[in-house]
Amino acid sequence: MTISIGDDINAATRSRHTTLNQLVLQFLPYSLPPHTSNNHLYALGISHFLPIYLAFESSLRAHGIRSNTSPSRIKDTLRALHIPQLERAEALVNDINTLLPPQHRDASPIHHPRLEAFKRHIQLSLASKPYLLFAYTWIFYMALFSGGRYIRSKLRTGFTTLSTSDSQHHLDELAGLSFWNYPGDADGEDLKIDYKARVASLSSELTEQEKADIIAEGVHIMDSLMEVVREVADTVPERAIALAEDTVSDSITQLKGPAVRIRPPWILLLRYIFPMEFMDLLSAATGIAVSRGPRHGAGTPMSMQVAAE
Repeated sequence: MTISIGDDINAATRSRHTTLNQLVLQFLPYSLPPHTSNNHLYALGISHFLPIYLAFESSLRAHGIRSNTSPSRIKDTLRALHIPQLERAEALVNDINTLLPPQHRDASPIHHPRLEAFKRHIQLSLASKPYLLFAYTWIFYMALFSGGRYIRSKLRTGFTTLSTSDSQHHLDELAGLSFWNYPGDADGEDLKIDYKARVASLSSELTEQEKADIIAEGVHIMDSLMEVVREVADTVPERAIALAEDTVSDSITQLKGPAVRIRPPWILLLRYIFPMEFMDLLSAATGIAVSRGPRHGAGTPMSMQVAAE
């Protein structure tokens, strides 16, 4: 009986998977109430993963559907592996467009070298060894059905406090959570079963060297993801500051006429204590008063008011 290459990937990456989960769960609460009053932190963080999905999904479509450069065995295998309904890049683009203004949607390559390096690695590796798509689809799709379900439940709970809608479907659209959802009553469980069955069946079509390459790539993916998550933690606070400044400037412009963009150099210190004191320091730096409400610590959203002069 052929062992599924997916099981081999899991065995080789188990310890890394645990570490990555711990990293994600360490930072996830800061994107939710009561630590934030909007969904910008989540949107800025998740936007870092769009280039990854775009890179390997475009390769999957190219090699699995219309490529004439891959060997016929590999092309047939990837065509059988490809389930279009599992693709997530389009949903993630829609979520980011829903949650963020245009000028804040892209993670700059200059300020995100680890992400950029990983994206280049994906493109180069899949161009020469397209069968490595087994590793990418297994890790990035199956993650949404394991830890991803937990993350989705936390996001739904947290974003409910930011929405006035009683409709869960409308909430998902409003909050930009379609990345985590699948159409149909099965919510993607049928797709997961189908995909895992395909991986198990197609594993016998791979050579021993290809299997070894796929397992090694799975390890590299997990290592790269840990680096990207750490980079997100380092860079998202500063991106959030820029987004808040734009929001503040827009508010002042509407209420008081042309705004003076305030950005003293020491505002960058926010990244070291963000987000617990973010709104307080932003208020001190910009003259925007922050009202927390009597029970902010229990989950009451914060609001911003322009301080009267």
